Amino acid sequence: MKRYLLRLYPELPLCVDDATVIPATALRGALAEALLASCVQSHQHDTGPCSPNCRYWTLFGEGTESRIGPAYAGSGDDTFPLLATARTCSRVPGFKGAGGHGVFDVAIREYVFEVAATHPERILSPYNPACPVCVMPVVPWTGIAVKRAEREFTMLGNVATPVVSHHAAFSRVRRQPVRDYAINAKLVQGGTRYTARLLLPDQAEATLRQAIGSGLWIGANRHRGYGALRAELLPDEQVPEDIRERIKAFNRAIRAERRFYSAMTGGTAALSPASLDEGEWYFTLDMSVPALVDLAAGPSMIPALSALPSVEVVRAWIAPRVEGGWHAAAGLPRRTQPGVSGVALYRVSAESNRAAVDEVLAFLEDSGIGMARERGYGAIKICDPLHLWIEAV
Repeated sequence: MKRYLLRLYPELPLCVDDATVIPATALRGALAEALLASCVQSHQHDTGPCSPNCRYWTLFGEGTESRIGPAYAGSGDDTFPLLATARTCSRVPGFKGAGGHGVFDVAIREYVFEVAATHPERILSPYNPACPVCVMPVVPWTGIAVKRAEREFTMLGNVATPVVSHHAAFSRVRRQPVRDYAINAKLVQGGTRYTARLLLPDQAEATLRQAIGSGLWIGANRHRGYGALRAELLPDEQVPEDIRERIKAFNRAIRAERRFYSAMTGGTAALSPASLDEGEWYFTLDMSVPALVDLAAGPSMIPALSALPSVEVVRAWIAPRVEGGWHAAAGLPRRTQPGVSGVALYRVSAESNRAAVDEVLAFLEDSGIGMARERGYGAIKICDPLHLWIEAV
């Protein structure tokens, strides 16, 4: 498997709900449509390839493990939504490099504060961090972040201008228009491109390059010329961080916070020095892409990791989502399903086999969680380094 960047350059207005992101489901559909263009017409690919050289089967056939993520708008390749636990100043929001008062993460500090709040009056008080610069309340960071340098980002602004085109249906019998209607689209600004990260089989590169050579179509009203994008496939030179090193760094930060409160409280039972460096440990499940949960398996919206019975959820910052869409091949709407995005913090018992847990977490990060993973849902990251952005509050 190799990692690639797929860059998309809009050449015509797009009929999409949100011009800042192309969902993974829409991108998968566009790639599938391009691959099917050279396949045998009317062949049902669910039953197998249409020919020995079937391009569709190379990327989406049974046994392949292609991973296709959302495509985010921006002027570069490093654009993505920040975590649900990211906070910024309510008066002067944004990263310091962009003139704001900074962005930091509360996942570690908020949980350790709640554990340390052993007095009733502190337990009933919510965790209310303030801006370390102007002491104003902080708010969650929303929107897409554009990376400029290490820990230096800017906020993705408006990337598209609304455009409206008017059309009419003509009656050949009456020889007059019988219905007029308008199409609302978005004209993406010059210099803006969409970038998605792909994980593809080694033999799929040449096939995909050939399929996207004439471009892709995204969004509605494509029969009227909307949604044309030029596509470019490049190797992804970014080296992913090792999952075990991320988990170790996350737990070092948690232990440092707990030592601080242990010193303040004189070493309470909940924060005894013996439990700071040995025994139980923690990890986060970070969901920037919605995960479709199976409510039949349990009523909670927080992902239950059945493969890890020794872990428990101790804190969650999640938001429910309702996901639906349109099945372009069938010409029918997809049924809506409940989903969730955000951050969940898990605790692992001291008796657990850490090597085995690490192996399961690496598998989950590679394959995703929840339902409809083959359509791009459920992509996760374990202990994102952004959680270590802890500012003095």
